[in-house]
Amino acid sequence: MPASKDEIAARFMELAFRYGYRRTAVEDVARELHISKKTVYEHFASKDDLQRYPIELGARRQRARVESLLTDTTVLGRIQQAVGVALSDARAFFESQPNAEMVEMPELTAQINDLVFVPMVRDLLVEGVAAGEFQVSDPDATAAFAVAMGTEAVRMIRDDPARRPEQLLLESVRRLVGG
Repeated sequence: MPASKDEIAARFMELAFRYGYRRTAVEDVARELHISKKTVYEHFASKDDLQRYPIELGARRQRARVESLLTDTTVLGRIQQAVGVALSDARAFFESQPNAEMVEMPELTAQINDLVFVPMVRDLLVEGVAAGEFQVSDPDATAAFAVAMGTEAVRMIRDDPARRPEQLLLESVRRLVGG
């Protein structure tokens, strides 16, 4: 029985995490699943599409999960909760994957941020401006900047798991939004 689109994408991501995106070929996925390259290309037009698909699926799931955990009544409180979830998830990932090939981490991080955290923070900022909580003139740029600060906090955690950049990040975000 031929592999499904989701099975192909999942195997590609397993191999990409293990060996790196550039070193993972469509042929590797086909070989692992005992299918032809043609079968892979029936589902995905390119290797980039093969990478993008599981990231987008995971990003939608991640955003829904994070949003389900946001319970604070203020927008700033929900942003603080989102920061906490993101950094906790990063810690858990680094603990569970201590030997994972992280060559593609910056590209993968940027894609996930663009799909999950930048839009979510932007939506929260728009809500906070409407509620009078924030003084933000450009929610898109502010969200991108806040997420970039979060990415740096994640790098700190990756480089030194004992480091705790959470409070510094939260204070920086508070200053950024004027809350």
